[in-house]
Amino acid sequence: MHDISTMAIFVEVARYGGLSAASRRLGLATSVISDRIAGLERRLGVKLLNRTTRSQTLTEAGAVYLERVIQILDDIAAMEACVMEESAIPRGTLRVTAPTPLGRHHIAPFVGDFSQQHPQIRIHLTLEDRFANVVGEGFDVAIRGGPVIDSNLVGCRLFDMRRVVVASPAYLDRHGVPERPENLREHACLIFNNEPHLYAQWHFAHAGRADMLRVEGALASTNSELPVAWALRGLGLAQKSWWEVAEHLEAGRLVRVLAAYEPEPVSFFAIHPVRSVQSRKTALFIEALSAYFRKPPFGLHG
Repeated sequence: MHDISTMAIFVEVARYGGLSAASRRLGLATSVISDRIAGLERRLGVKLLNRTTRSQTLTEAGAVYLERVIQILDDIAAMEACVMEESAIPRGTLRVTAPTPLGRHHIAPFVGDFSQQHPQIRIHLTLEDRFANVVGEGFDVAIRGGPVIDSNLVGCRLFDMRRVVVASPAYLDRHGVPERPENLREHACLIFNNEPHLYAQWHFAHAGRADMLRVEGALASTNSELPVAWALRGLGLAQKSWWEVAEHLEAGRLVRVLAAYEPEPVSFFAIHPVRSVQSRKTALFIEALSAYFRKPPFGLHG
């Protein structure tokens, strides 16, 4: 029968280079550790350690065995942690990041309600328009548009978002209505860009073909809400998500243009590190968030 405790003893001996060091760490007599390793070698029929009077080094077979045993012990620890978490009240801290406008209007209210329902889970919400380094910056969940392209991350699709080009009636009265995307080169475009540039790539589609057009303007910001504010003041055209401008379109403060060239919707995901798949609090948060976006009305789809 495989003895998990003997596997753990072998790992300690290999990591710390000797029976004495492992003895001190484990609180076991050196003779006990020696007997356990010898019994393991007899059962396997191979030598795992090259022994000298001062140290023990791994044989080739020992190195292979060590790599596999470490994975097995890690898997057992993860499984036990998962079982323990499932049997307990979800608790701990979640660090969440989301785009500013979506976060302000939807994620923040959701987080408030979720916190009331799960008081043992504390949440730190960061609202910013840049793409955070989820793993590097220690976030548990990131809400963002676009597919997951990092093998260290997993995504759960939340919703699809339309993108539209809008301007105020006053601006269109002064400058005319663009009929095709290329006409935007003759107009004032209001730029959102995560970099300090006065240009952006706007997406369009027509007759089944997707396309991008580089547009430039005299007004640009790394804050995604400012182009809407500028458009309302008659300063130019902006390409924005439907829900960001739906209220203004309904009230007549903004007008939609280039409707025949609307691009494919962008899918938004709840992104989280692979390691957090086993976290009950993360799974619970994402399941609730997904359910939130399935319930109307949000004006997310137009």
